[in-house]
Formats: sequence, structure tokens, C-alpha cells
Amino acid sequence: MNATKQDLYDVITADNLTYHWKLYTMGMTADRLFDAREELGLSEEEYSYIEKQFICDLNEGNLPIAPRYIVPDYNVLVEKGVDFLEIKPPQNLDELLDSLLILYHHIPSVTSFPVFIGFLDQLINPFLSGNDDEDLTKITRFLNHVDKTITDSFCHANVGPVCNKATELVLKAVLALDNPTPNMSFLLDEDIVDPEIYTLAIKAGLLKSKPSFANHKYYQSENDRYAIVSCYNCLPVQGGAHTLTRIRLGTYASTFDDYQEFLKGLDKLVEINLSIIDKRVTFINEKSNFFTSSFLEKEGFISKDRFTSMVGIVGLYEAVNHFLKPDKTIEQFGFNEDGDKIAHEILQLIERKVNAHKAVYTMNDKYLMHAQVGASLDDEDYNNTPAHRLKVGQEPMLYDHIKQIAPFQAYFPSGCGDLFAFDQTWSSKPEAIKPIIGAAFKNNMRYLSVYQENTDLIRVTGYLVKKSQVKDYEEGKAVLRDTEAFGEGTNRCASVFSRKVKI
Repeated sequence: MNATKQDLYDVITADNLTYHWKLYTMGMTADRLFDAREELGLSEEEYSYIEKQFICDLNEGNLPIAPRYIVPDYNVLVEKGVDFLEIKPPQNLDELLDSLLILYHHIPSVTSFPVFIGFLDQLINPFLSGNDDEDLTKITRFLNHVDKTITDSFCHANVGPVCNKATELVLKAVLALDNPTPNMSFLLDEDIVDPEIYTLAIKAGLLKSKPSFANHKYYQSENDRYAIVSCYNCLPVQGGAHTLTRIRLGTYASTFDDYQEFLKGLDKLVEINLSIIDKRVTFINEKSNFFTSSFLEKEGFISKDRFTSMVGIVGLYEAVNHFLKPDKTIEQFGFNEDGDKIAHEILQLIERKVNAHKAVYTMNDKYLMHAQVGASLDDEDYNNTPAHRLKVGQEPMLYDHIKQIAPFQAYFPSGCGDLFAFDQTWSSKPEAIKPIIGAAFKNNMRYLSVYQENTDLIRVTGYLVKKSQVKDYEEGKAVLRDTEAFGEGTNRCASVFSRKVKI
């Protein structure tokens, strides 16, 4: 919503924000001194849906100056260098890693940091020296540098699906560090994956909460040039996403007593959300001058015709249960056919509306649905469980959990994910996780994360934090990363540190 000078003053005088995060938060606050009705052309009706917390812009502000998420093609750096930064094509591993670190500094996003830093193993492998110990030291230092300078764990790297020596070294570097950034996905194709590297990836996932695993065949069938970025967002390489707004289904459903009336209202809500997205995208393309001023566009790292936008949802659990009116856990969404039927009807309605809409300035003229991870931006976030998930603490046994979740992931081509916490015994035999992932992918799950519940480094939803630093933030201390603050808020809303452990 709109901000005041007092809001700016509160940021300036805060005692739990570092200098960098004060600058960033001041910029976001100053943006909201402008009124979206005047600057973006939102109607009073559209604005009222934001005021009522039915629709949330996820901190993008009222004057978006750049796309929310940018997914550069880093092969341009390898092949041509960067003229704007006076960087020549790298000739060895040192030059590659140094050039990447420089380039990262100039890639914006809604967090001011890059949300995608490349297919690291594919970028690194041609530059390996053959001395594994020396190369591992350099890669480890590189990843540590990323963690200490990109202080936002929405920063994301990919490895796979083709495995090579660099895949192994990157995963060993992950295991050697205890850092939340960068987040990481393993693009998994079980037909071509190296078994030993696959086991190493699972071990890293258990002990360091990364990488997560993306169903490569599934995603590639929809977009042959994709990357997993930010939380678990699937977006076009050389493009990205202009904007991500989310619908709070739980909040909206609570204003209705009759289910059929809710569906009629939901049709209108989605229509209004799409109109708001259109206006935000138009502002970025016609008024912010991002694409005309960015060297990323001029030198081919991105192309404005490869951008989309995302229609996010949260609170499916609450919306379904509102109309089930359950008295017992067994009657809630995720535990009976009526609940799943209602959930599918809701998502199918949204999907039809989104697919029928002719998007502006967008790849294939289509916006994409997204399973949004949740946040703590308003009191209403307490009333909306992330995405399509079940409430933490009510998850069924592993087999039933996967069978229930998998069909709902189909609705979200721009990304979704589910998380499974395991006890410490699994890390002694990580290969035992393989049939779980294999079965999930055979059931058409797009993406899943595994982690060991007793580690300091923990997966919140689509990103990682250190529980020790979240505790520091709770005690009013300044912390390095903004995601520690987000993690504290999301845990407060959704108890994400207390997921049921798979024994």
C-alpha cells in the first residue's frame, strides 16, 4: 500500500537493519509514496482488491523499474565477454569465476540481487584445470564469495541434467560450506544421471538443504530453454518474469458463505488480477525504460520477448476447508475426496482464466500460474498456507503425501515445490532417497526438496536460512541476509521449521 515520510524515517532509524538493507528498504518505501491508481492506472475497483488483501504485489511497489526476475544467458559471457563491463571472454577458471562475480553485481531483481547465477557445472566444466583439489578450492571460494556478497538466498544456481566433473566439484563445495546462498536445483533426468553424483546430490540435500530436485523431462516438455530461479520458479532462459502477484484464496473465500457464489466471485478476482498484471507489465515496457537502457538486452544476455509474468496463489488449504467446514483433521483438505475435488475446481477455474487471457509484452502471449511460497507481509498471511500445500503438522505419511500433492503441481508451469524433512539416519544411506524421488517424478511431481531436520541450515519454503541467524533477528540483532527476516516471518505464519519428520 502507500507509504509516508514516517515510514522512511522508521527505516532510517531502525536498529536491526544493516546499511545495505536500509538503502534497499528505503528505495522500496519511497516507491510507495506514489499512488498506483495515478501511476499505473489502476481502477478504484482494482485498488480495492489490493486494499482488502485479496491480491498482493509481493513488495514490487507502485512503480516497478525493472522486471521482478531476470534469467540471463551466461553463455554470452563465455563466448563474447561483456562490452559494457570491459570484460573479455574468459580463458581459464580464474577468469571465468572473476567475470561471473563482476557480472552478478549488475543483474537486478525485486531483491536488488540476481535470482539466477547460471548452470554452474556447465559453465565451469570447460575451464577445469584437471587438478581437482585446486579447482575445488577455487569453486568453494567462489560460492562463499557469492554467499557473502549476494546477501539474499533467493539467488539460485542450477546443476545437471548432464553430469560432469564440475557437477561433482560444485556439490562437494556445497558440502564443504554451511551457506544458504546460492539456493540450488539439480535438474534430474534419471535416464542420464550419473548414479554416484546423484547420491552426492542427495547427501548435500539432506545435510545442507540443497540442491532440490527438478523433474527435467516434465519441465523441458513445456519449455526447452528453462531455468529454476529464485525460490523454485521455472522461467525462460534469456528472459524472466516481469511481475508476480498472488491471490490470497483463503482471505477471499472467507468472505463467502456459498461455494457457487465464491466461484463466481473468483472468476472476477482472477480477471482483476490479470488486469493489474497487464498494467504493471506495460509500465515496465513503456515507461521504466529498463530494456532500452540495459546492457543485458543490448548484448544478448536477455531478450524482452522471452519474458512472462506469474499469477501466484496461496491459501488453497484454507479456501477448501472453509467450504468443507471440517470438524476433524480427517475431513480436511488432503484427507478426503471432496476436499481434493473442490481444490481442483478452484485451480481449474483460475487456469482457464489465465490461459484465455491475451497477455501483454509476453512470451507466447501467456502468463503462467505459480505456487507461491507464502510470506509475512500482512496479518492475512497468517490465514493463507503457502501455495497448494497442507498445513505444517498435518502432513500424512510419505506415500500418501506424495500421491495427494502430485496432481496439484500440474497447474503451475512457472514453478511449485513440496518439501520433506527427514531424520538424521537417512544421511548415512542417501541412496535410499532415490526411489522416493523416482516415484514422485513418475507421479508427475515437478519439484521436491529433501532436508535433514536437525541442521542449522534449513529450507523455509523455496529458499534457505540459518536457524541461528533467524534467532539473532528475533532478538533484534542485525543480520547479513534479508531472508533471515523473511524466514522468521514465514515460520511465525506457517511453522515451517516444524514440518513432520520422515523417520
